[in-house]
Amino acid sequence: MRLKTLPPLIWLTLLLTRPIFAQTPKQSPEGSANVYGIELESSYPGTTLLELMKTAEEEIDAAVDEAYAEGYKAGVMEYAPEAALYKALTTSMEKTLETERKKSRFFWPAVGISAGASFAMGFLCSLLIAGR
Repeated sequence: MRLKTLPPLIWLTLLLTRPIFAQTPKQSPEGSANVYGIELESSYPGTTLLELMKTAEEEIDAAVDEAYAEGYKAGVMEYAPEAALYKALTTSMEKTLETERKKSRFFWPAVGISAGASFAMGFLCSLLIAGR
């Protein structure tokens, strides 16, 4: 007997709880009293609409340019000390590199001259010793 009454109770519970969780759709605002002041029922000529779109584009471009300029300035101001430090470091390293290049400018020619002179002196010494 218990098995016969249990399924109808479950179905009855499901049917009764369904309307509790149902949601009503949100209604869209009606009338011409909106934020932009546009009358929804009237139609506008193309020239007026085109002028509005051009004005909106110009304002958007101006706002984007201004925001970019402010962000660029903020970035430059934030990293200017580090940039100056790295520029000074680069300059000092370039000077050090140039000094080292000047020091080693005569190294390989000196090695070549030394090797040639050693070979010539050795040849002359061997002639003097063998010629005796």
